[in-house]
Amino acid sequence: MNNNSKVLALKYRPQKFDDLIGQKVVAETIINSIKANKIPNAYLFTGIRGIGKTTIARIVAKTLNCTNGEENKCQDKCSNCEAITNSSHIDVLEIDAASKTGVDDVRELIEFSRYGPTSSKYKIFIIDEVHMLSKQAFNALLKTLEEPPEYLKFIFATTEVKKIPVTVISRCQRFDLLRIKSSKLFEFVKKIKNKENGKISDDAIKLIVKISEGSVRDALSLLDRAL
Repeated sequence: MNNNSKVLALKYRPQKFDDLIGQKVVAETIINSIKANKIPNAYLFTGIRGIGKTTIARIVAKTLNCTNGEENKCQDKCSNCEAITNSSHIDVLEIDAASKTGVDDVRELIEFSRYGPTSSKYKIFIIDEVHMLSKQAFNALLKTLEEPPEYLKFIFATTEVKKIPVTVISRCQRFDLLRIKSSKLFEFVKKIKNKENGKISDDAIKLIVKISEGSVRDALSLLDRAL
């Protein structure tokens, strides 16, 4: 897809930790744990829609599998980072639990996890809206979460953490992503408007920020329509 024809939320999707808006503490914690080689078996990102849960999941996947080792030195130029950005990496599987909720889907995943990574250090499963998995699916997943092979990492994202069994949460490093502050969101939306040469007043941007209630994706969708 031509970059100019992309919706703004995709066009300006953060590709590294430095690009994230309003999640500095989360980013620093993850970077420090990776540098210290204290990498959890599973990450869990929670929060409202459109604040960067799956975006951070992809950045974590890139950081763990980057051939240049340290975050911010690669700039998406290594083959692993490029493939993860394009959703074409053979060892990084992204699943939407809203459409794959059953125990058979999870068993298929577990079967796939028995084999080590093909072209990178880790095999990584990103499961979006993980709370949508059935009870049987969670039970099937739990055994692998308890004793995963060293090369396997899970990254979960959810808008409804209360629906996830406590037994699963206890095996994850949990990060609660906050709504983006109005001031930060205003600065970000205004910057994008300027990049797109948009003719929108500051008052209109303030209204966009107010309606989006801390969601970056909602703010960019409204900006798209306004432009």
